[in-house]
Amino acid sequence: MCKRVALVVLGDIGRSPRMQYHALSLARAGHHVSFVGYGGSRPMEGVLRDPRIELVHMRVPRLLATAPRALFPVAAPLKVVFQTLLLLWLLACTIARPDVILVQNPPAIPTLLVVRVCAWLTGARLIIDWHNYGYTILGLSLGPAHPVVGLAQRVDANHPASKHQRRFERFFGARAYAHLCVTNAMAEDLRNNWNVRGPIIVLHDRPPRHFRRLGASETHDLWERLLRDPQLAHLGCAAGCSHASDGSATSLLTSRDASGAVEERADRPMLVVSSTSWTADEDFSILLGALAAYDAQAASAPLPALVVLITGKGPLRAHYEAEAARLELRRVHIATAWLSAEDYPLCLGSADLGVSLHTSSSGLDLPMKVVDMLGCGTPVCAYRFACIGELVTDANGLVFDTAEELARQLQ
Repeated sequence: MCKRVALVVLGDIGRSPRMQYHALSLARAGHHVSFVGYGGSRPMEGVLRDPRIELVHMRVPRLLATAPRALFPVAAPLKVVFQTLLLLWLLACTIARPDVILVQNPPAIPTLLVVRVCAWLTGARLIIDWHNYGYTILGLSLGPAHPVVGLAQRVDANHPASKHQRRFERFFGARAYAHLCVTNAMAEDLRNNWNVRGPIIVLHDRPPRHFRRLGASETHDLWERLLRDPQLAHLGCAAGCSHASDGSATSLLTSRDASGAVEERADRPMLVVSSTSWTADEDFSILLGALAAYDAQAASAPLPALVVLITGKGPLRAHYEAEAARLELRRVHIATAWLSAEDYPLCLGSADLGVSLHTSSSGLDLPMKVVDMLGCGTPVCAYRFACIGELVTDANGLVFDTAEELARQLQ
């Protein structure tokens, strides 16, 4: 039976791959999807083209969206009130009456309250897709002692995990019709410590079919195009890329002869790729320290040059770019860029190694970037945390704790 599904993410739709995959899967099953969230990054082409998927964009006044950190105590409550009223209006009055509301958590405030009210008003069944816990994300960004973080804390001496629970998220989250989550560890935590009602289904993230290894010709075409981007052009200079009048060319990883045949360069650098939202749960100083150690070792050992591409947008990008610029590296070349949804899987499919610095604020979620890398057949070095073993094994990668350990793995 065809149903109407309201898919809600209080974030940039284009930067929410798991929710976009939900939308595509629901549409392919014949359901109509109203995808509610913020604009910004371009969503996947399949989401844009599918006639069963309607994008419903939220817009926050620029003054609230760009308020400086010093004004957070004033701007944050105003933003929450605005988001609450806008989301209520969109779900209850603007889109077609939904049969199901599927919401991403976090953020929990005000999302869980609003979708709970709208489910009651419309008679829709509420399903929560638990990507992580909102209170742990907030605690990471503000510090555990910040008064905003402690607003909803539940103190229950009889509960072994009471210090990790927040009344708001627990109260509104536990009463959904059903729950999806990203790891077995999170399902166990919800079941044992959150008094969750309704079924809990673990859906490990999986890469879509177009995440795959590239052949030499595809790799050549990709990097000839990417190196035209001003953010990446210096990589071509460092790798000695060139074009001759007879049509032959040397790109970052491959070379093409005058007849058009493409093969891997014998002297090519190794390509290391990492992706990030440039937030506090990823300490890129670890990667920079490892690259500095690798570069020092490469001065006296027969190690290949490294090209390191870090893709993503986020608040700490400028900070780490400045750190990287201070390094005096000779055999390691670092670039930061934002890749489109179409180019990102192609880049992973041409890489020799993926690196993940994701640490997980709760210790219960898994990085989608690692799923994507492994889907392209690219081995991974991942930062060690509680449940990373559900994804990274001896068969597909290595885990590390320190910059020194990552440097040895790179070597």
